[in-house]
Amino acid sequence: MRRPTLLALSLLAACSDAPAPAGEASTGGQASTGDVPGSSGEPPTTTAPGPTTGAPTSASGSGDASDSHSTGASTGVPACDPEALELVERDFIVKDSPVSDAQLAPCSEDRWYFAAPSESTLEIKLRRKAGGLVSAVVAYPDELPADVWSAALLPPIVSDGGDKSAVFPVPRSGEFALHVTTDTPDLAGAYDLEIRCILGCERETTRFPIVLVHGWTGFEAIGPLTYFFNVADMLAELGYPHSVAVLDPYNSTDVRSGQLALQLDETLVEWRARKVDLLGHSQGGIDSRAVVSTLGYGDRVSALMTIASPHRGTYVTDLALGLVPGAAQEVVGALLNFIGALSAQQKSDALASFYSLSEQYMTEEFNPKNPDDPRVEYISYTGRTCDALAFLDAENDCQDLVDPLIGWSWTILDQARGPNDGLVTVESAKWGDYRGEMIADHIDEVGQILGVTDPKFKHLDFYRDRARELAAAQH
Repeated sequence: MRRPTLLALSLLAACSDAPAPAGEASTGGQASTGDVPGSSGEPPTTTAPGPTTGAPTSASGSGDASDSHSTGASTGVPACDPEALELVERDFIVKDSPVSDAQLAPCSEDRWYFAAPSESTLEIKLRRKAGGLVSAVVAYPDELPADVWSAALLPPIVSDGGDKSAVFPVPRSGEFALHVTTDTPDLAGAYDLEIRCILGCERETTRFPIVLVHGWTGFEAIGPLTYFFNVADMLAELGYPHSVAVLDPYNSTDVRSGQLALQLDETLVEWRARKVDLLGHSQGGIDSRAVVSTLGYGDRVSALMTIASPHRGTYVTDLALGLVPGAAQEVVGALLNFIGALSAQQKSDALASFYSLSEQYMTEEFNPKNPDDPRVEYISYTGRTCDALAFLDAENDCQDLVDPLIGWSWTILDQARGPNDGLVTVESAKWGDYRGEMIADHIDEVGQILGVTDPKFKHLDFYRDRARELAAAQH
């Protein structure tokens, strides 16, 4: 695969007795199509550069990039193979926060990242500060390094010292990669970068798609696609990339996490993304932890946010399964009725789910086998509610009245374990960076039923703020 005209010029310069002055290098490069700002968002038709993987090599074969300039100058042979530049991972670029005097090492190509929402338009500006002609292209972040220049989303931006810019109509929300290289790879270079929004700037996005992972389903008006009531529609309207996991309504964490892993693979392909942000409610948060740790998706998950997930189990399921003394039959019957499990198979799957969320299983088996992955940020929230008597007692500072559907389980947990949301205690829900309580019970937390929650809790506002929280942290 041949490099573009701009890199062919660099080889001519490198093969002379001495490198061409920057002014001379820039003269030839101005004929490149990269001098014309891209405005259509269509991939360019220029010839692609070769692969950018592999370590740089000098003429002596030592692999030491520090002597590449002198070697090339003395022998007349380029010290760098322009088809095998070292790819250097750089930082995330925040819009309207220019990058000044970025240093481009000899024999290398820089890769930066930035995020932008669909239906917006950016201006990307490049200025060469030192070295030869500097060029940049934008590509999807999952593009193979060898294909970046041929599959770029707009023609190359090429600077010979002055400001050069391109208009980038954003094709989808999320992260993009910006590659920068020079026509004289044997020499060090320097450049400035700036990305600013010029249209659709009110829209929002995270870097990575948000995957909503549901917990138990099956009771009235709740199914996998509507579990987070109107949340997906709200995220789409604002501009956030997202998908909704569709798992068994009730089953073991082993089964559900396997289903989730397959859907994460699909989400990564659909959004052309390197990673996802997981947002799991109840068992959905436990399934998400299993995907990261047991199934090894820590390299594909940026943040894992759990909402009222029983990280240390929930005593109600231990009681239902007879793992602790108590009225097991009455409790298991109430739980099965609550989640709507009617057939024998549904009841069997529900019992598997109950065991996956029991205190015994979570503390003795799951947590030891699923340590946090240091590459992933763990964040947690939960709700707190109370019955009528506790609600009326000012000393309890309880602002939510429990839904009658889970009033019975709130009483059991309150007496045995303390403050809770009707199904999960506050203490069990804390994991990683715990960021506080919602004025909500376990049903209100996802906007159910049909959007009717406590007047003090606006579930759409809550999830909008969580998306903004992830975006602010560059997830």
